[in-house]
Amino acid sequence: MGLTLSHVSALDATRAIRCNGSDLRKMTTTELCAPSVWKGERWVMGLFGKPDWQWLAPSKQHHLHVLVDHKSNYIRMATIESHAQTRELPPNSIIWLDQHASMVCPELLFLQMAQLLSLPELVQLGNELCGNFSRPSVASLQSDAKTHIPSATSVAQISAYLESADGIWGVKAARRALSYVSDHALSAHESILATMYALPLDEYGYGMGPVSLNQRVYLDGEDSEDLWGSVSTVRSRFPDLLCSFAPVGINYDGEGHLNLDGLIEAAQRVTATKDDGHKEALVELMNTRDAIRDKYVDDIKRNRQLVSEGYLVFPATKEDLATIQHLDDFTRDVLKAANRYYGVDVDAHLQALEDSNKRIERESILKQLQRGSEA
Repeated sequence: MGLTLSHVSALDATRAIRCNGSDLRKMTTTELCAPSVWKGERWVMGLFGKPDWQWLAPSKQHHLHVLVDHKSNYIRMATIESHAQTRELPPNSIIWLDQHASMVCPELLFLQMAQLLSLPELVQLGNELCGNFSRPSVASLQSDAKTHIPSATSVAQISAYLESADGIWGVKAARRALSYVSDHALSAHESILATMYALPLDEYGYGMGPVSLNQRVYLDGEDSEDLWGSVSTVRSRFPDLLCSFAPVGINYDGEGHLNLDGLIEAAQRVTATKDDGHKEALVELMNTRDAIRDKYVDDIKRNRQLVSEGYLVFPATKEDLATIQHLDDFTRDVLKAANRYYGVDVDAHLQALEDSNKRIERESILKQLQRGSEA
């Protein structure tokens, strides 16, 4: 059996591959071929229950989307959605997965999803594909996004692909969304912030783009000693988000930024452990406490060093993204600082924050993006 996964099925496979630690950029490409079934078999659900089918099986809840080379090769199953590719695809558009499946490349996937997603959702997806994190696949029991992984593609690669794919349905919408996408997002929360800040005011974003994610800021000065006398060799910092209109940015310090849960668990082990294990548990507790303190001190040093280089970077928390009112309040502080310290004209942005109708639309987008980050 051989199929080419596309649209949401290719997205699910892309997430499964990335969360497994594989680098999509290093995978082998192939050609788009007609779907084929095992000799003597028909297209039935049982085919996808065999052990050698490694991808999400079609179901009533999750239809399998496949790309075929001609409408005559549509697969006649209620749970399979066939999409005919009537125009020639740019080179390297199909990635080989195994002897039974291939899938569309990340650039073609972004183009295909332009047909299905709203503008904010597509920008958010672009940030994921061009970032160093991935949401889990449908079949995965993992609830959190996988971080610190290779990006699937980049803004430049998608842009070049769209130039080669001119004339394919969805190119115009994909190009528009791509203008708000950034490389190097490290988490789903960074992606949400980048999307909300990059989208223009007339699309009910904050209109503060383009934004840069995790851009290196080089530090001047001599090596310094920390509280314990060891020499710090930090030569640069990476603010999570920087605006383009002023050296103002955001660092997202989420719920797990400081390992407070680990501290509680270590304290509970001290309480629960007696005799020989008690001393070891106590040492673990002290080490966990020291690690949290080290992280806190480094955060303070980071903010101080960035200010010394002329960058005003605001720390944002999980609570700042909890509701649109909280995010509006946070954004108002950022805008006022850009005006006060760098003379940026922010009147239109502040007016948009006070517009109740726009706030309703912003709230809808934020909730949409938050749902997407959990999918």
